[in-house]
Amino acid sequence: MKITQMNLNTLSHIVVDIKSITVGEYIFFDIYIKKDNNYFIIIEAGTLITESLFQKLQKQSKLYIVKEDVNRKQLNCQNLHHFVSKIHNDIPKCLEFIYKMNDKIFEDYLNDAENKIDLKCVGHLIESLIYLISLKKEYLREMIPHLINKHDLSAHSLHVALYCIKLGLVYKLDSKQLLQLGIAAMLHDLGLKKIDHSILHKESALDIKELELIHKHTLYSVDIVKHNGIHDPYIIDAILHHHENYDQSGYPNRLGKKEISEFASIIAIADVFDALTSTRPQRQAFRSFDALKMMMQDQEMSERFDHKFLQLFLKSL
Repeated sequence: MKITQMNLNTLSHIVVDIKSITVGEYIFFDIYIKKDNNYFIIIEAGTLITESLFQKLQKQSKLYIVKEDVNRKQLNCQNLHHFVSKIHNDIPKCLEFIYKMNDKIFEDYLNDAENKIDLKCVGHLIESLIYLISLKKEYLREMIPHLINKHDLSAHSLHVALYCIKLGLVYKLDSKQLLQLGIAAMLHDLGLKKIDHSILHKESALDIKELELIHKHTLYSVDIVKHNGIHDPYIIDAILHHHENYDQSGYPNRLGKKEISEFASIIAIADVFDALTSTRPQRQAFRSFDALKMMMQDQEMSERFDHKFLQLFLKSL
């Protein structure tokens, strides 16, 4: 433990209870001691508290934090970016925080009778993902081994958003476009809430009527995001058309390649990639490379996608 920086008494400091500091956990606010009316940082935010470090802290008569940091002691959507920015090199821990916030968003949505979703929290989550994936070109590649192998609405939506943001970065979308794409990706399957659970999880082949019901989820998703106050035409279009295919075999409008937006094309690739790399009742998950190879080379599948984005995605992973 060493004094890393001096902070003159220009901010409001309060005493922090040593009991609020846990061995084995990261600390997400600077910790100060006071000497001669000045405050000195002895532990920086983002430090992992070891047993020896904790013992040294116990020897201090008083520990202080900046008053404004009181709200940073607990993980929430508003603090997510701050939390992950301090420990971005610890990918498993970052993902733990991200999954926790993401699961809360979708749990609340699925339990809400009026289909309301916390869009502010969605925005904070997407901004955090953009920050992390922008840190270095290998960041998503390093994240993939730590992603949970689960294909429920919550995990799938998060994973699709991750892949879309990476593709958007490689494609050099600007910050506003990245946010739009990330939000569209996160919300693209909200309409599945209106589809009967037995159909969604049916292990045998779906009949025609069941497929028709599944196909309605894009329309339902659009209705739900509009109900939540989103009317951005780029987001709406991407959600509505993420199941359109270049060979005009998709739904709901059987669009051709010249009619499908770039956002919808990107989400379509991320959507299928996550499905292939997740374990299903009838098969094991494919490895990332094998999934992309199938998407590019399988005669039926390859005709569905924009190969410009498939090539970029392959290079990015």
